[in-house]
Amino acid sequence: MRRWGIVGMAVLCLMLASETKAVDMGVGLRLGTQGLGVEYGIGISEWFGVRGAAYWADISTDYDDSGVEYDGTLLLGGYGVFADFYPAKNGFRLSVGLLSNRNEVELEATPTEDQEIGDNTYTPTELGTVSGGVTFDSTAPYFGIGFGRFSGGDRVGFLFDAGVVHQGSGEVSLVSSTGLIPQDDLDKEIAEIEDDIQDYEYWPVISFGLVIRF
Repeated sequence: MRRWGIVGMAVLCLMLASETKAVDMGVGLRLGTQGLGVEYGIGISEWFGVRGAAYWADISTDYDDSGVEYDGTLLLGGYGVFADFYPAKNGFRLSVGLLSNRNEVELEATPTEDQEIGDNTYTPTELGTVSGGVTFDSTAPYFGIGFGRFSGGDRVGFLFDAGVVHQGSGEVSLVSSTGLIPQDDLDKEIAEIEDDIQDYEYWPVISFGLVIRF
């Protein structure tokens, strides 16, 4: 329901903006720490603009800080709505937004050697496949600065943004396919991973792109 609420907010903002006079708009293409992105922005005035955006990336990675070698997939991106304020009425802007956050990590390990989980050591037969992942808040605020307008100026322009998504502390889940690993030991493995990822409560955003204005 929260995600549909964000979509509704984005549509409402863009509809209200389109009712104003002398509306300029642009479509932006992005590449950055949220993956590939596309944005649709409308200039309400020299001072303000609104944007709707979607970002997406799936990246294969490995994780072994806890001692177990996991094959991982890092899922990045999401979609949301942003409000831009241009304090000098030029390309520099201050931005706030609300994202339906897609950031998460999928983890899976099928050990071929004995592994220590919690306080005990288990054989590959006992372990089977250990799978789970890391999830963050599904709705997350964004704060940042940037350069580049979606209205006015030349047909094609440059975009740059830097900021943070406050996605909360990650929650880890793990299960064993055999069911032979006690939950106490799985919980200790979970605690190790959560300790390793505690610095990712704020996801850094850096992106570059181009905007085509209409």
